[in-house]
Order: sequence, then structure tokens, then C-alpha cells
Amino acid sequence: MLLETERLLVVACPAGFVDALPDRDVAGKVVDATVPEGFPDEELAGLLPLYRRWLQEDPGVLGFGPWLVVTRDGRELIGSAGFLGRPGEDGTIELGYSIVPDHRSRGFASEAAGALVEWALSQPGVDRVVAGCDPSNAASIRVLERSGMWPRGTRDGELFWEVERAT
Repeated sequence: MLLETERLLVVACPAGFVDALPDRDVAGKVVDATVPEGFPDEELAGLLPLYRRWLQEDPGVLGFGPWLVVTRDGRELIGSAGFLGRPGEDGTIELGYSIVPDHRSRGFASEAAGALVEWALSQPGVDRVVAGCDPSNAASIRVLERSGMWPRGTRDGELFWEVERAT
């Protein structure tokens, strides 16, 4: 599963990538990209074993977990974005994203998040995409704004954002 933007390939994280990740070179061959030192970050590293189990139990979860953000021109893995599982009974899915420090402040997170929001809202059972961010994280606020999301208050000390499927 692949989404293409102007500068990026956003690839639904395959099980083979998770299995190969202890060896960055092997993992890079799975997705045809260079995997940077220090990838994945701590948050994604904590999610990947759970995601791998989800895929084993239900291969249809592909797309509703992490996606890999790869530059089109250099085929370099520069981050991840994605969702925290299938939509809930209310049709809600939660978005998250992270770009490696060397590639931040170039609009990559906005480009990837925007493509994923569009993809999610086109999926059966998804009616709303939500996200949270720290109120002091101006860069993340810009990502969410550029992704078409709107602030809806606070939740657990974070700004709460959402966008709904057009009716």
C-alpha cells in the first residue's frame, strides 16, 4: 500500500520491515530505502511489536498502523506517520507522525499527514481523524492545520484536533 505526494512515498509499514528492522540494511531493502541511524524513535519502537501482532492476527490492519515516510528523490526513510489501529465504533481514527531531526522544518510531516488524512477519510468505517499535540509545539500545530484539521479544545493536557468526512 503506497501513497505518493509531490516529494514523498508514504508506505504502509509491512510486517517484513518490522521483522528486518534489527538490521537497518535488510530493513531498507524491504522498502527500497535507506534507513537512518536511530530509526525508529522511541515511540514508534514501542508500537512496532504491537503492530506486528495486529498484522499476524488480521492482515487487513495494514494501513491502520504506521506508515513509512520516504523521499522520492533519494529513497531515504525520513520518518513515520500513521494511525493507532482500526477506527473505533464511532468511526474515529487517531493520527500521529514523526520526522527525523535532520529533515524537520521542510514540510515533510505536513505532506505525509495530509496524504494520510485524505486516505483515511476515503476508507469505509472512517468518519473522523483526530490528533493531539502539545500546546507549545508550534511545528506540530502547523502540521495539523495544513492537514486540514481543526482545533477542538484540549484532551489530557494536549490540544485536540479533528477533521470529519465531508457529507
